[in-house]
Amino acid sequence: MMASLWMRRLLTNCDGIGNNFVRTASSFNSVMKPVKGFKAKSSLKITVVGAGQVGTAVSAFLLARNLTKNLVIHDVKYDLATAEALDFSHASAFLGNPIVRACGDGNRTKNSDIIIITAGARPSGKTRSRLDVMHKTVDILKSVVPKLVKLSPKAVFIVICNPADVMTFAVQRIGKLEKHRCFTTGCHLDTARFRYLIAKRLKVPTTDVNGYVIGEHGSSAVPVWSSVTVGGIRLRDVLKDLGTDKDPEKWSDLFDGILKAGVHVSKAKGYTNWAVGLTTSDVVACMLQNTGKVCCLGTDVKGVHCVKDSVVLSVPCRVTASGISHILELPLTKDEHKKLLKSADTLLEAQCSLKL
Repeated sequence: MMASLWMRRLLTNCDGIGNNFVRTASSFNSVMKPVKGFKAKSSLKITVVGAGQVGTAVSAFLLARNLTKNLVIHDVKYDLATAEALDFSHASAFLGNPIVRACGDGNRTKNSDIIIITAGARPSGKTRSRLDVMHKTVDILKSVVPKLVKLSPKAVFIVICNPADVMTFAVQRIGKLEKHRCFTTGCHLDTARFRYLIAKRLKVPTTDVNGYVIGEHGSSAVPVWSSVTVGGIRLRDVLKDLGTDKDPEKWSDLFDGILKAGVHVSKAKGYTNWAVGLTTSDVVACMLQNTGKVCCLGTDVKGVHCVKDSVVLSVPCRVTASGISHILELPLTKDEHKKLLKSADTLLEAQCSLKL
């Protein structure tokens, strides 16, 4: 109890770091002369909701890549959020002197520019089904999202709690958020794994491979083999039956490895965090660069690829500082399109089961 109280006091004393120093070091103030007319501008503020393994990984990469100098770690377990904020603050000299603060009630998230939601229920025991976990996560979102939206009405929301697509739909509905500023990293990670495994098999750098995985960030994800290029060469022009049942080289087996990639990691660790942390930081970097980079993200795609309902799934999107500006409609084969619509049906069924 004493340790928790000490951490809270220490974080309060360090809150704002530089501002607190100027305020309390009165003797040093005598040599610091204010410049008339100066008005301080606030730096980009990012809130990470959830101080678990994923939230901490996201925070670490945001700070290590210098994507923000003003980070709030929000968790109902305030002592945990405080400990993580202190841990990062102790290394501030190596991170470009960011301000990292803890939050337990949501108040410090006010006027955030980007809010990244990682909080959610985790499976425990043999009887907890994926559906149970999904409903428990929705209950968590109902308790936290309205206040986040109220305090930061202009923020862009990135949802990475699982199942990511369905939870993004939930946040859009709970927070009454437009689809361009509430999305999930979705298949951005699946796409990165796809490119990596193709590159590994062909012994070329990952950056020389282009292609997408679309649909659900999960078991019904769709590899778009028809769009894969390696060094500018369309792979299907070289391998006519690429990714099909007739493919003599069995490239479809490679994609099975992508679907099971997270499972293999979580079996050994109990969770996955570094890859999704890097994925999230990459999307944030794209937003800050504001160059319109295309990433495979999940948002409401009603009207795209003949999807008739409001369903959140991943497709290539143009990313800007304000969120998603455009959705790209990839040319798909009949088989790929059929699989995408099947993925949409799977997600729609899950969405309809939510109690919002």
